[in-house]
Amino acid sequence: LKSSRAAASSSGKPRPTATTSTTDVRDNTVFQEGAADAARDVVESVINRLARERFTTNGGDAIMKLTKKQAAFVDEMIKSDRWRKMLIDLSASNKDSKLFMYCLQTISNLGHHREIANRIDQSDYFGVFNSLLRSELSVAGKLAVAGYDGYKADGKSNESLTSGQIETLTSDLRRTCTATSYTYLYAMVVLQELIKDAKDSNNESLQKASQKWERLREELEEEMMKPVSTGTTFQRKRRIDVALAMSDLVQRQRRRIDPTSDEADNRLPVPSNIASKNNLADALDSAIVVMLTKSSLGNQVDKDMAENILKFAYGGSTERIGDLLIKHPFTITTLLHNLFGTKRIRQLETRLKCARLIALAVAASERAARSQQEGITVSNEDSLSQIVLKGSQLCEQVENMVSFTAIDSVEEGQETSAGRQLSAMCIKYPVIAQGALIWAKELASNPDFVTTAAYPTLAPCILCLVRIISLHHPLARPAALELSLIFIGHSNSDISHQKMESIKEQCLRLMLLLSAQGLCIEVISAVKDKLRKNGSSELDSALIRYFVSGLLDTVQTPLTVPFCNSFCGLLVERQCVDALKSQHFENGRRAQIIQLINQVETDGKRIDERFWTNVRPMLTAVKSVYSAGEVLN
Repeated sequence: LKSSRAAASSSGKPRPTATTSTTDVRDNTVFQEGAADAARDVVESVINRLARERFTTNGGDAIMKLTKKQAAFVDEMIKSDRWRKMLIDLSASNKDSKLFMYCLQTISNLGHHREIANRIDQSDYFGVFNSLLRSELSVAGKLAVAGYDGYKADGKSNESLTSGQIETLTSDLRRTCTATSYTYLYAMVVLQELIKDAKDSNNESLQKASQKWERLREELEEEMMKPVSTGTTFQRKRRIDVALAMSDLVQRQRRRIDPTSDEADNRLPVPSNIASKNNLADALDSAIVVMLTKSSLGNQVDKDMAENILKFAYGGSTERIGDLLIKHPFTITTLLHNLFGTKRIRQLETRLKCARLIALAVAASERAARSQQEGITVSNEDSLSQIVLKGSQLCEQVENMVSFTAIDSVEEGQETSAGRQLSAMCIKYPVIAQGALIWAKELASNPDFVTTAAYPTLAPCILCLVRIISLHHPLARPAALELSLIFIGHSNSDISHQKMESIKEQCLRLMLLLSAQGLCIEVISAVKDKLRKNGSSELDSALIRYFVSGLLDTVQTPLTVPFCNSFCGLLVERQCVDALKSQHFENGRRAQIIQLINQVETDGKRIDERFWTNVRPMLTAVKSVYSAGEVLN
């Protein structure tokens, strides 16, 4: 660590500018500032390796005994964006070190929770975990109230979150809060108290924030209940038991309260005159717990599981069943997987029962929405269950076809083809659209699917159906993006290169459509990740040019800081530079990039000086690459 003193002290100094050779662009590192970045990365990797190999706990303790002046380099490293990452990584592999405990706590106190969450598991450091949870829940609440563009932190716009990275925030929280039993229990108790206080309050902002916290609580429970392939059966069951321990399905019975009462009244004792009602409600809670437990262990829903839940309708109300199902979304996901997935239930009677449970959940969600917004009608349970069953049967039917027709139309007649009927049902019923996406994802994720004879003709039909779903159901768009990335990753040497390129171009068109529908940052980030992880094996130069050309046709000024950073970050990726500076990319397109950058610079300087300051480095980098005019052969 002492050897990194000089590097840490120079991390904030201006970086030297490297010159770009006009005679041999391909042999140049990347572009002007890229050479300096590459040199720094090499030095940083060497120091990281030396620190990991030579660091000892005694050496760290010796640094802690130095005077404040002698140990000043540690604080300088903590303040540096580059060396702070190394300290976080070393703290994960040296958990007993006082030095790294101090570093990690200091980094947390400075508010760099995102960096900590991205690099290590904070469950071993409760103080750091508590600070992270407090910070992230506050950010999630403020985003729910003010939106991404309106959220301010300490008088400054939070750019890392306004860039559409709320998904990253929730992903890190899911991973961290479900790492151990105590972090999960602690996070759930905190969320429960926050939600209760917000609902009891008359503050409209708090009530908006509570919706985000409630959704986060559901995601944490779902994350704990997901079937996992690692660990022993005992470990998986232990994880499920911890998740259920905090669930109202278990706690209502243990607290000796009325199982049908709301959370606000859950401290009231059970009246003696409703004992029979309690027994029936307890049986419903237990039946759902059994289904959650077995599904989490990877077992299929059977006839007895579904029947035990539906028994409550014989002596109670079907509304109670639907209300409990939507409070635990993992149950609905499980039912949809069992109906629509490739490993679907085969027995018709069991499928009917599962379809009815899904219909009850849909009706319950519609009742909840109607209480907040007028004009929403509640679907009939019997007819909706038949629709759900038919939708699952249509998915099974088109799966065994060579191709099917998917059109943006709501014509459902029996005389129409299976593909047309499925398209119409996906448009009219969100639950069918969700089930179709589950079916498509499981089918595309199967490595054997790409080797089948039907793949060249069936894949374009599936992508067309996904495009239709994304047009009519905004909440399904993230799943559509995920599915398009799965198809981009497919390869089959037995299929002609032209056909595989055609399928991948269709995926990119779907991604461009999603970017125009509000997922622009997510789409660009996904493409950058593909380029960094898999290189040109999935996206070759022709596909990169196709995607960037599509973006240039859809992008219009004024642009936001997050989009500028994301788009410019894509343009300076090495593979993207090679593809766009090729002779196969029109000169007019490169001129269009420079024109767009110039327009952003003009608008930024005129409208908001802080905007210009934030995006200037990336804009300068892009102009230095594409304004020289050299073309790679």
